[in-house]
Amino acid sequence: MVVNEYFIACEEVFPKKKAELRRVSLALRREGILTMEDLCAMQRASPEEIIKIRGIGEKSALLIAELCSKYEDNEQLTVN
Repeated sequence: MVVNEYFIACEEVFPKKKAELRRVSLALRREGILTMEDLCAMQRASPEEIIKIRGIGEKSALLIAELCSKYEDNEQLTVN
């Protein structure tokens, strides 16, 4: 799945994080990370590399970790 599409879907689940989701999605695309599979593989292999991406800090890295966990668990978002 494309990162941008997944992050847009997450905006409905996390409406208070909409701006952060869009900013992080843009930073990832700028870095060439286009699929959730690639992002999750990077998160598993070397989460410290994610923080080195321009525009991604510790807070955003935690959000990415949460989204990758949700994605890998069931690939479907549910509104709580």
